[in-house]
Amino acid sequence: MSAAHLDRTNAGCLCCGEPALQRETAVISGFLAERAWQGPPTLTQLVTCPRCSFRFFARGLGDDEADNLYHGYRNPDYLSQRQRWEPFYTDRLHQAVLAWSQSSVRIDDLRATLNQAGLPNRWRYALDHGGSGGHLLQAIHAERKVVFDPSGYPTLAGVEVARDATRIPGNCDLLLSCQVLEHISDPFAYLRALADVCSPDAWLYIEVPDETWASHCLPGRLRDRWLGWLVRQRRLLILADFYSTGFRTQRGFVPPYGFVSLREHLNFFSAAALDTLLQRVGLRCVAAGINGAGQRYAIARTANSGTATT
Repeated sequence: MSAAHLDRTNAGCLCCGEPALQRETAVISGFLAERAWQGPPTLTQLVTCPRCSFRFFARGLGDDEADNLYHGYRNPDYLSQRQRWEPFYTDRLHQAVLAWSQSSVRIDDLRATLNQAGLPNRWRYALDHGGSGGHLLQAIHAERKVVFDPSGYPTLAGVEVARDATRIPGNCDLLLSCQVLEHISDPFAYLRALADVCSPDAWLYIEVPDETWASHCLPGRLRDRWLGWLVRQRRLLILADFYSTGFRTQRGFVPPYGFVSLREHLNFFSAAALDTLLQRVGLRCVAAGINGAGQRYAIARTANSGTATT
């Protein structure tokens, strides 16, 4: 990736291309800065598109930075490094995150969502792109199951693994990308790459977190001065991060003197943003919504493939 990841706003909205974007100052967490490029916490911008309501951080990750972040993802070293900057990310919370991602409830919900959209019950080749150990493939009946995961996470029995993106077998007829797109610096290029490994009549299931909030932050220059000082005060920054994140995730708004912290999620998708992005890539959304697990999803096909039947 070129230096474009340092400021992802140069071409406007990453989903619809809108050039007139709304901006507010945000913080790159100490955890991300230390793990991805061995730097201190610093400032970036959180950008909102007035047309499609897509939110994204101006700063992305270069290829080497992404490798640093996701190699050994969620292993003990990852947890220790994260807790140095986020003591509120406890062992218990960490285990709950892992358990949810692999839970039977989540697997059953995926199966139900695909069935309700009228997708086939059996597949020739199903690919889970970025699927850790391939646990979600348990929801799928397929002759061949492959997971692409560069983190080194152990893979379930019966699931092939590709650690290198250049070695992913092509021509899949079902592709899953769950909880991945929010981490990607170039969502358009990522989805184009997914389409390239699909058969001409493939189905794609794309899932992202449903993250929305209101902002009651300090205005403009006052906010910039406050956050510029805060990022140099480690203990206060950690406390302010806890305060800000708690209000945003539990109350649905960022409070005064608060901020949105860039940890791992670079992008926050609305329904309109996700649909627009799929169209720009040449994919046609045939079903979308919030699934039983509270996550935003879209089911898409190539532009010239058939429609879903329910």
